[in-house]
Amino acid sequence: MDLVVVESPTKAKTIKKIIGKNFLVVSTMGHIRDLPQRYFGIDLKNNFKPTYVLIPGKKKTIKQLKDAYKKCNFVFLATDGDREGEGIAWHVKEILKISDEKAKRTVFHEITEDAIKQAFSNPQSLNKALVEAYVARRLLDRIVGYKLSPVLWRKVAKGLSAGRVQSAALKLIVEREREIRNFKPRKYWKIAGFFLSQSKKFQAEAVEYRGEKFKEGKIFDEEILKKIKEIEKQEFEVIEKTNSQKKNNPSPPFTTSTLQQQANSLFSYSSKKTMTIAQQLYEGIDLPDGKRIGLITYMRTDSVKIAPVAQNYARKFIKEKFGEQFLPKRPPQYKTKSRLAQEAHEAIRPTNVFLVPEKIKESLTKEQFNIYSLIWKRFVASQMKPAVMKTITIKLSRETCIFQATKTIIKEKGYLLLSEGRLKEDEKNREVFKILENLKKGDKVLLEKIEISQHLTQPPPHYTDASLVKILEEKGIGRPSTYASIIDTLIRRSYIYRNKRQLLLKEIGEVVIDLLENFFPLITDYNFTAKVEEKLDLIASSKATSNQVLKEFYDNFKKLLENAEKKIKPLTKVLVEKCPWCGANLIEKMTKNGKLHVCSNSGCPYRLYLTDKGVLEPEKMFCPKCGSPMILVVGRRGPFYLCQKYPRCKTTKSYEKGS
Repeated sequence: MDLVVVESPTKAKTIKKIIGKNFLVVSTMGHIRDLPQRYFGIDLKNNFKPTYVLIPGKKKTIKQLKDAYKKCNFVFLATDGDREGEGIAWHVKEILKISDEKAKRTVFHEITEDAIKQAFSNPQSLNKALVEAYVARRLLDRIVGYKLSPVLWRKVAKGLSAGRVQSAALKLIVEREREIRNFKPRKYWKIAGFFLSQSKKFQAEAVEYRGEKFKEGKIFDEEILKKIKEIEKQEFEVIEKTNSQKKNNPSPPFTTSTLQQQANSLFSYSSKKTMTIAQQLYEGIDLPDGKRIGLITYMRTDSVKIAPVAQNYARKFIKEKFGEQFLPKRPPQYKTKSRLAQEAHEAIRPTNVFLVPEKIKESLTKEQFNIYSLIWKRFVASQMKPAVMKTITIKLSRETCIFQATKTIIKEKGYLLLSEGRLKEDEKNREVFKILENLKKGDKVLLEKIEISQHLTQPPPHYTDASLVKILEEKGIGRPSTYASIIDTLIRRSYIYRNKRQLLLKEIGEVVIDLLENFFPLITDYNFTAKVEEKLDLIASSKATSNQVLKEFYDNFKKLLENAEKKIKPLTKVLVEKCPWCGANLIEKMTKNGKLHVCSNSGCPYRLYLTDKGVLEPEKMFCPKCGSPMILVVGRRGPFYLCQKYPRCKTTKSYEKGS
């Protein structure tokens, strides 16, 4: 019997059903070993040698692994085929002390019978370069977090932390917030004209007056409105008519980034939620026929490539379902736009294109169905012919005033056959399209009515998961496996918060970025962050060593740390206001939850919080157990009172506003 080690119990369940009784499948339940929580764990003087310890709560899992290993001849390390997966596989090999001869690495892009059998029949060795890249990334993050966070605790507020990638992402949000804050709106108008041609109405937009063109139809001069309004009920002449036709190509199959963006836009799913659902689809779903398979390929990828065998099945499906007229002559080939893409995996696609979402709907939760449908439709559409669009533009003129009407319809459906929304929209457009099509240059039409709408120019929108992930990818900040965790970490650290779909900045986030910008520019520099990712990729491809990358980074970072310790002044100030309880001066401090006013008299328990959700005022009260004053604190679940003698006395009391 052979042992198969995976990182997820769901994945273990699916694989076990496929490979049969000759294998013992055990899950590590994620990582089992890591750097220590309570101390640094990196020997900076000894080539950045790390110290690894078992993760708390993993003793039972490791015992199961060791017991299983005793019964087996070989160990198949079948964790995911990225840095994290390679890292977990390496930790398992080290903990179980498995020799190179007995350790077999199996990597597959999808959890299906064919893919699993092929992977197990062609095992490889552990990828040492990928492990080294995994270790280098972990050590870089530990160095930044462990060395920089204490500076923030001492100078800004307790409990803060800074990360190498998260700080660059936070800077993006801060910059956008400042753009919005400094934006000055301008008033503008748009003019819609309702024209009559042979008893049939159509709408056009004012685009030019006396040679002045209105960009996007926006009119900033109120006097122009009055002049154009005077032309109402007058005849206009068709001065220009243009017909155009162009191909509308389908989008490539999903990458991690584009899947997260689309799921956020359509369903308001956070990046974390999208990846959790995608993970479930990848690891395996029980189908009505009793089989259990992974429905999609590996969901952490920056590639848009598709395996030829998958394209062939897609072409067969499209031909049978929709007809040969929807098939391009050759399977489409897509290229990623990101210069930093590793393209280690395929794009995200269904493992079996014949598993139409509606057929297996009862086997899926609503959320799983939404994500699977999204992936399935995008993949099938990507293998279909482009749509052909037909556009008519009409320009109408009178007394140097020009209106324009444009309508587009679908001439050849192509991949848009899968888009119900676009097809319904096309039906509505056809009636107006026909009116415009019947007009000729020189024809006269009546401007029956003018409608003027007033607007204000808008600031750039707040980031959402979708728009933040998009710019992270464009700037090379992070990798597909980290986008969701970057956003989640910023929220957990209380630097930002989510309001519906918007990612909004907290004051403490802006304070931290200002400090990092002034004293640790390396951490917030977008180009530097992207270059670090490139260097990690070089390590993974054996073109650089982790020691080189770590030394170069730490030599620069150490100087910044030394300078910061000398020059950063604590962000506290003495206020003019006096303590209402004892009359001493109040001191203002920063916290993760906003500003805190505390009494300078150490014996006085007065604390007042100025949070994003309002002012939290304390009430004088004493501990019912020991008689000590109770102090107001704000924890993860909100405000409450805590005995001043904590931890000796652990008495707490709930906070009631206005009590």
